[in-house]
Amino acid sequence: MMRNMMAGEILGAMSRNWWTVVLRGAAAILFGLIALISPGLTTVALAIVFGVYALVDAVVLGYAAYRAAPGTRAPLVVQAVLSALMGLIALIWPVAAIIALVFVIGVWAVITGVAEIVTAVRLRAHISSEWLLIFAGALSVVFGLLLWFWPLAGARAIVFVVGVYALIFGVVMVVAGFRLRGAADTIADADRMDAADMSGMPEEPVSPFDEGYSEGYREGYRGDPNASAEPTGRDADGTGTARRASGRHRAPGERGEPGDADTDG
Repeated sequence: MMRNMMAGEILGAMSRNWWTVVLRGAAAILFGLIALISPGLTTVALAIVFGVYALVDAVVLGYAAYRAAPGTRAPLVVQAVLSALMGLIALIWPVAAIIALVFVIGVWAVITGVAEIVTAVRLRAHISSEWLLIFAGALSVVFGLLLWFWPLAGARAIVFVVGVYALIFGVVMVVAGFRLRGAADTIADADRMDAADMSGMPEEPVSPFDEGYSEGYREGYRGDPNASAEPTGRDADGTGTARRASGRHRAPGERGEPGDADTDG
């Protein structure tokens, strides 16, 4: 139950901020295109472009974490902090060796990929397109591992691989973002229907007895103090209409208890 509630909160937060997922995908597509269509792009230039992209990604993730529910912010905060650190490192030390740059990008890809997969697994029971987020996360993890195991590849090959990865990752994120937008519309329609059903529900009538019963308890009524009293015979006026005080309510004309007198005879 708690897991379903948490997943529902995550889905609600992500669907309300679907445009942040689309924006992240668009930034990745732009970064990938720059890496692929710039034949003279050097390692230093790639580091600068990656740094700008990582900072933009960190800002978008930070805003999404700010808008998210308190219990669903951890994956977004982790990704935002990591992206900011990677972006600053790439911008401050753009002349770092190619091995260092490869490992930096590899670490970033693996950790962000794991965070994407964790988020998708939590949502798999609530959305039909969770495989897109899982695919994007798995792609990031595989890309990071490739950079770890083959760090000595040529600079041009690294630029090409980074560009292809960013392009595919960006397309998947854009598609996932628009799928989340559809989920947001579905959630909003369900909320409106629930509100309409609640507002159109007729109020159940309350009987006079229920009103008197509840009013008596509000006034501190706790039963007839004379409920166990014996018949008293005649009333003070001598009419002989006394009845056994056996209850709080007695309808007019009700049959008297044995021993009651009838003055009409």
